[in-house]
Amino acid sequence: MNSNNIKNLVLNSLFIALVYVATRFINIPGPTPGGLFHLGNVMFFTIAIVFGKKAGAISGGVGMALFDLTSPYAIWAPFTLVIRLAMGYIIGAAAEKFQKKKVYNIVSILVGITVATLVMIVGYYISEVILYHNFITPLQSVWGNFMQSVVGTVIGIPFSVTLKAALKKANVNIYLEDKRISIK
Repeated sequence: MNSNNIKNLVLNSLFIALVYVATRFINIPGPTPGGLFHLGNVMFFTIAIVFGKKAGAISGGVGMALFDLTSPYAIWAPFTLVIRLAMGYIIGAAAEKFQKKKVYNIVSILVGITVATLVMIVGYYISEVILYHNFITPLQSVWGNFMQSVVGTVIGIPFSVTLKAALKKANVNIYLEDKRISIK
């Protein structure tokens, strides 16, 4: 294993752990079946915005699926893995689009988060239809899923802006996937 692969493994492991901890220890069970309100989205959105689509997809998908596997929500793990992988990729891709142009465009990130939120709502709705064999019961979780994303956005965007500024001020460059991510 070369040093870049080791760095990628370590950083992605750290990101997975951060999402897992934020999901595991900062959560409130929701009133709907399978519902859970947590701050894992804040960490997950921040990682996707600051470090890009691969880090966002891996941290969100694996971190939150790992939470499901170690909680009473284990049945959700395969669904969470796929849904959160897609969300992280979408948010990270939106953020990367303008990072490469040396522009930090909040509108692009909000569009990415909006699309990712739709993926989450539709993905979990379909997952609940499969699990509950019912098209009506899953409607109860739509609002909770939407609010999870709103909280992730409202806290995650300012946090990511602050993190990027701190990394830039400290002159920190991150290497992921053999590419230098300059904090601009």
